[in-house]
Amino acid sequence: MSRKPHKLFQPHRTDFFQIYLFTDGVGIHTVDFEPIEVSPSHILFISKGQVHAFDPNETYDGKALIFTEEFFCRTDFDRKFLQSTLLFNNNFSQSYFKINNNFNKLNELFSEVLEELKYKSDNKKGDILHNLLYRLLLLSEREVDDQTGIKRKISTPDLLSFRFKQEVNIKFKNYKNTGFYTKLLNVSLRSLQLATSSTFNKTPKEIINDRILLEAKRMLAYDELSVKQIAYDLGFQETTNFNKFFKLKSGLTPTEFKRKL
Repeated sequence: MSRKPHKLFQPHRTDFFQIYLFTDGVGIHTVDFEPIEVSPSHILFISKGQVHAFDPNETYDGKALIFTEEFFCRTDFDRKFLQSTLLFNNNFSQSYFKINNNFNKLNELFSEVLEELKYKSDNKKGDILHNLLYRLLLLSEREVDDQTGIKRKISTPDLLSFRFKQEVNIKFKNYKNTGFYTKLLNVSLRSLQLATSSTFNKTPKEIINDRILLEAKRMLAYDELSVKQIAYDLGFQETTNFNKFFKLKSGLTPTEFKRKL
């Protein structure tokens, strides 16, 4: 955990989970190329693999906490919690919200984590940090549950849409055909189309393409790979096909997108 970083203004991707508690000031924080307007008493959760960047002109301040999947997932229960919590797996939007009821408690927990990190190493330190992190996540979940308008009853189509999106997130590089996922989920194409339209107002193919485009942007922004290498990694047999896909979906060629960043 640390105070506000000052050298992370370029888009960067990490292999750990991040939580930002904003205490003062305003500014823009970009997550997966979408701007978030930062305000005091707000909290932001960034999942492993997302690309984000700080605003070089920002005035906001706060606290940051990072942790790895290996540290948190000590048991199968821990793993299931991390894979299912909406804090890091929000299917509707980036997990960023104002803390109405538990700001002081959450702020204190951040401080407790910092104090524990400064404490000498012993056989209790890891367990105490794990416990504090769990409390922080559970309090944040309670805050989401308590806020009017954020609650949503999960319907059967929603569940199918979430399962589809989860499978796409894992397999999109190798499987871009909607038919693969209907067989995997054992549903008809029509059922899947109705479900994703109801939940996300998008077709299954649009969701697949969105995921490919997002990963392409992440790789162009962060990874030191050529366009040809990125195209191959994303499952395009020809670079020209990747260029056409990217231009059609984003309005820019991959090279133009990278130059713009």
